[in-house]
Amino acid sequence: MSYLNQDNALHQRDNGSRTHLFDSKYDKMNGRASSPYDKGGNLDFSQSILSNLEDQSDRHVSAMSEKLGRLKTLSLRMGDEIRGSNDTVEKLGEVFEGTSKRLQRTYRDMMAMAGRSKISLKTWLIIFLIVSLLFFWVWIS
Repeated sequence: MSYLNQDNALHQRDNGSRTHLFDSKYDKMNGRASSPYDKGGNLDFSQSILSNLEDQSDRHVSAMSEKLGRLKTLSLRMGDEIRGSNDTVEKLGEVFEGTSKRLQRTYRDMMAMAGRSKISLKTWLIIFLIVSLLFFWVWIS
C-alpha cells in the first residue's frame, strides 16, 4: 500500500509546508491571514467594479424598500378590513339580541292571549298544524 511510503514530503507536518500554502495571503507579522481589502493586498478592485456593485446594491435596496412598502400597505388594508368586520359582527350581535328580545316578548304575549281565551293550548296547536299542512299542500302541488 502507498501509506507505508514514509519518504513523501507532504506526509510530514511541519510549519514550512503550511506557510507555503498560504504564502500570498499570510501576514507574518501577526500570524493571521491578511484581509483582501487591505492596501498592501494583491486583490485590487477597480472603481468601475466598485461603482457597479454599489449600483447593484442600491437597486436591491430600492426593490426591497418597494416590496416593504407594498407589504405595509397590504397590512394596513388588512387591519382596516378586520376592524370593519369586527364592527359588522358587533352590529349583527346587537340585531340578534334585539330580535331575541322581541321574540321572547311575542311568545310571552301569545301565551298570555292563549291563557285569556276560552280555547286551550292544544286546540291552538292543532289549528296551527292544520294551517301549516294546508300551506305545505299548496306549495307542493
